[in-house]
Amino acid sequence: MSSRVLALMLAASTISLGTSTAQIVTTTSNPPAPAAREGAEGRAAESRKPNGVHIGTEAFRDLERGFDNTLIGTGGGDPIDLLGATRGLYLPGYGVVFTTEVSLINTPTLNPFRQHITKEEAANVHKRKIEHLPLLEQAMRNMMVHSATLLESVPSGEKIVLAVRILYLPWEDTSGLPGQIVMTANRRELLTLASATAAIQTERE
Repeated sequence: MSSRVLALMLAASTISLGTSTAQIVTTTSNPPAPAAREGAEGRAAESRKPNGVHIGTEAFRDLERGFDNTLIGTGGGDPIDLLGATRGLYLPGYGVVFTTEVSLINTPTLNPFRQHITKEEAANVHKRKIEHLPLLEQAMRNMMVHSATLLESVPSGEKIVLAVRILYLPWEDTSGLPGQIVMTANRRELLTLASATAAIQTERE
């Protein structure tokens, strides 16, 4: 290869390298100031909190156990039969909801020693359950007021709801007896009305 050709090749390589280098553009951006970064992170964290309400598990546990114990003691020697432990949860923007399941009395069941229920026994069971219904509703109203007082972190404009399912056996006469009772009230009204229970809306289904 002649020296002239070699010189031309070197020149071409130098021009190509210069062009490629000129085409490379390096951009840098300054990091956001600490205050701006902290503000953005704070707004992002706040957006993950629906309304900033936090209810400790201990508060729920105390209310749940307390209502269970109340139900078990309702009716004296002929008590309500608690079939499922009370459970509560908080719905952001709505309020607190408690649920449980009961039988209004310890209902006799069919078994090898009790093959059938007589008409007299069925009538007696129905009568006792009718008598226990207002006792259950009073226990529920007390629970509503107590919950509104204890759950201080729940916004006053949100609700307290208590739903109790009432279970029956196939042979029972359920006339005049609801399958569930749902009580609802605004927390503020439970705390401020002279007669707090007047604020409670009761639905029987």
